[in-house]
Amino acid sequence: MNLHVYLHIPYCYKKCPYCSFISYEKSFDTKQNYLNTLIKQIENFFAFENEYIIKTIYIGGGTPSLLKFNEIKSILDTLKKNRISKDCEITIEINPNNATKSYLEQLKEIGINRVSLGIQSFIPKKLLFLGRLHTANQSFKSIENAIEFFDNTSIDLIYGFEDFRDFQEDLHYALTFPIKHMSAYILSIEKGTQFYKQNIYLSEENIEKQFLYLVKFLKANKIYQYEVSNFSKKGFESKHNQAYWQNYNYIGFGVSASSFINGIRFKNTNKLSEYIKKISENNSPIDYKEKLSTNKKIKEAFVLGLRTIKGVNIKSFNQKNNCDVEKLYKPQLLKHYNLKTLKKVNGSIKIATTKKILISNYILSDFI
Repeated sequence: MNLHVYLHIPYCYKKCPYCSFISYEKSFDTKQNYLNTLIKQIENFFAFENEYIIKTIYIGGGTPSLLKFNEIKSILDTLKKNRISKDCEITIEINPNNATKSYLEQLKEIGINRVSLGIQSFIPKKLLFLGRLHTANQSFKSIENAIEFFDNTSIDLIYGFEDFRDFQEDLHYALTFPIKHMSAYILSIEKGTQFYKQNIYLSEENIEKQFLYLVKFLKANKIYQYEVSNFSKKGFESKHNQAYWQNYNYIGFGVSASSFINGIRFKNTNKLSEYIKKISENNSPIDYKEKLSTNKKIKEAFVLGLRTIKGVNIKSFNQKNNCDVEKLYKPQLLKHYNLKTLKKVNGSIKIATTKKILISNYILSDFI
């Protein structure tokens, strides 16, 4: 049985004002204890669950690249004691200020084969607004270094708050490099973040204009949208992210990490000290667990499928979930067909137009 693995590294040099993830600024005194605990959680899991073949590994955060390469190697070596597929995609998120040639070369040597660079922008004033610690020059240099060692290099950009010309400039800068993948996120003002407290306002008109340009510009450069916020060259779609959207089994190791295995969803505690204490005492770090009903599994699979550009293939969806999705969602589908927010094309249900993707949360809420 295939399994996809997420590893959460919750430490940061500085928490960004838009970040709502569980992360800790400069709490490095607990780092070694945390990494030992993370390794122990991995060992505990696979001691009882040894039938899995690991298909993807994703190291996220936080800022995973603040770890030394030997610390990352220790974690990967623990996973490699289990069955890993020959084509396993192993991704790590890297901050541009950490992406030196020597560090990247070491990561490649220990088995990393995909890097995701947290560029966010190439423009100094945007980086300053976003509270990023790296410079525009480091944005450029990090990509230059990464593509020397990794054919599969992805970058993150954040947009929706700047003027249109700056946004165009960022995209043009990005495509001066032969990148294979881009995750482009509209700046989200999440409750509890610094930006939320500052009442940062975003123009919907500006967001729409930028999003439509983004899709068109990348497509013209043969980088195709395959999910709401993700774009890639053909064959370079993120295998790990696709596992989430296709409801495959995945396990999350680390504080706050979520998992979904055989229809059961569970999540580790959000509290760092509690996570370390529970595992050190040989107790489970899980503080939430839910066995999904058949109906809820179908709903989640359908909603996740609609987030992708291919949409939901009716025949394969019905076979996999033993249902009749058109009958199950007849009123909702009729409503959205009439509103022209959804369409049925070649046996698949999908969001009707690129513009309608911007209101995907509204559309999907009718199916939850």
